[in-house]
Amino acid sequence: MTDAVEAFLTANAFTRIPYRVYTDPDLYGAEQRGLFRGPVWSFVGLELEVPKTGDYKTNFIGDTPVVMVRADDGINVLVNRCAHRGNLVCFKNSGNAQHMACVYHNWTYGLDGKLQGVPFRRGVAGKGGMPEDFNPADHAMPRLRAERYCGLVFATFSENAPPLSQYLGATMRENIERV
Repeated sequence: MTDAVEAFLTANAFTRIPYRVYTDPDLYGAEQRGLFRGPVWSFVGLELEVPKTGDYKTNFIGDTPVVMVRADDGINVLVNRCAHRGNLVCFKNSGNAQHMACVYHNWTYGLDGKLQGVPFRRGVAGKGGMPEDFNPADHAMPRLRAERYCGLVFATFSENAPPLSQYLGATMRENIERV
């Protein structure tokens, strides 16, 4: 920090937000947990953005990348990260796919986030591969609770969040319904 910046911050200490508020990693982590991963619902997108099976749209909840995808049985919201190495699975903002695949090692997921395929799972010529006890069910893309309200899609990381209708409350539901 330069002397001029430090002098400015010191002179305005009672009227300015302390700089550390913007740079403290512990505070940042606490904000992410409290504002986005607690018992709260976050707006993810509009139902009409994913009208057909396989349509998807990417977004963020806080700093976590998510993908909203239309499956045969409804809309799923998944953490947009491969369970293997954490890479993004969907790179485009939107599109249509019958399955999702990580570009790093080509792990393939269904529209519900369940792991469908692992290349060379059994190795090649008796070498390599996944351990014998490898269970694909343990390596799905994390699936968030998702609910729709008047065409809006919301998701939450929390099992303790109240139902969306209750969370929104009567006034907000009335405002949404009016629009």
